[in-house]
Amino acid sequence: MSAAQTEADAGQKLAAPFLDLLPITGVAISVLDRDHKASVIHASDDTAAQLEETQFTLGDGPLFECFATAGPVLVPSVSDDSRWPLFLSHADQLAVGALFFFPLTLGAACIGTVLCYRDSPGHLERETVDVGSGLARAIAGPALRHAILLADGEADAKNTPTEMRREVHQATGMMLVQLDVSATDALARMRAYAFAHGVSLREVARSVVSGHLDFSTEGLIT
Repeated sequence: MSAAQTEADAGQKLAAPFLDLLPITGVAISVLDRDHKASVIHASDDTAAQLEETQFTLGDGPLFECFATAGPVLVPSVSDDSRWPLFLSHADQLAVGALFFFPLTLGAACIGTVLCYRDSPGHLERETVDVGSGLARAIAGPALRHAILLADGEADAKNTPTEMRREVHQATGMMLVQLDVSATDALARMRAYAFAHGVSLREVARSVVSGHLDFSTEGLIT
């Protein structure tokens, strides 16, 4: 079995209890650092992957509230919630009815989130929220270890959706030189460009790293 397949299987095992025990359609698990640099260690399907990618591209969404508060964030009706209009509009276009986020906590520290989505809208019972929260606490340690392995390059990024966005980290460093700005400002510039051009943050980072996009001139190099 390849290293990529081994890592994919490990991610599936972390996600499986959520799919088995909660009334949801799909799940994605992400580990974040203090600067919101992320490793999506598993997405059960393309919709879950797009929901995570959109939040990281925008730099906004319930994921970040869940991470900041270390508490569950529940969106029982995507079409009726107005807290994150850009992200929820995208979720609505994906025919997502409800979203539920649970924090990955190790002691008092939150190290990531679990996104759960459902095709149809509707509230979760309090007992079900408690189950989701408990599952997230239970996988926090393994999820962090999994993210560290991915960051060390032990997974094949082409074959799995679960890799640390090392292109983003490298591109941020290049932009520090190009623009003489902080890492936070560089990341914000890439996110704004990604959103304005309808591409993912990761695609922008790849263009910066490859030399096809130079933010000092804000134009494509041909």
